[in-house]
Amino acid sequence: MKKPTEDTIKKIFLEHYQEWCMLSFAFLHDMQAAEDVVQDVMVKMLTRSDLNKIENLASYVKVAVKNTSLQKIKSEQKVRKLDDAISLFYTSYEQELIDREERAKVQKALNVLPEQSKRVFELCIIEGLQYKSTADIMGISTNTVKYHLKKAFKILRHTLSGSYFFSLIIAIVTFLSVKN
Repeated sequence: MKKPTEDTIKKIFLEHYQEWCMLSFAFLHDMQAAEDVVQDVMVKMLTRSDLNKIENLASYVKVAVKNTSLQKIKSEQKVRKLDDAISLFYTSYEQELIDREERAKVQKALNVLPEQSKRVFELCIIEGLQYKSTADIMGISTNTVKYHLKKAFKILRHTLSGSYFFSLIIAIVTFLSVKN
């Protein structure tokens, strides 16, 4: 079989260009990318040394456009997965820094509490003891336990105004659910 001439290739290209672009667009959903695929396939066709072995050039290019479009999708998915993994890593690292900072502020706020209120808070909230048990351990009445707990929450709410107080409550609930 003789090698197709440049004129023959140009004629086939002009006749089928829109068809091949639409085929690629059906896969890529991006007309600019589809046109790039068709042009890349045609450039590869022109640089092939075994072009004379292809019996039906138009069909061959059509299959090449389809395959190149699918390869482009596959490579974009790999890049997207990598981007997602990188953003997840950075988000996790940033979130870890934020969490560490919040825990430090909560710990600092707990250290501000008066000693007896802090001890009641630790026994009732952090260790999950009942008021009666806390009262027995500390040698005080149940009403005094309630008073110190109320005082501790009031100080914490004021000290940790805004999101940190909410973070403390979330941390306590999480800690208690893990403990039980």
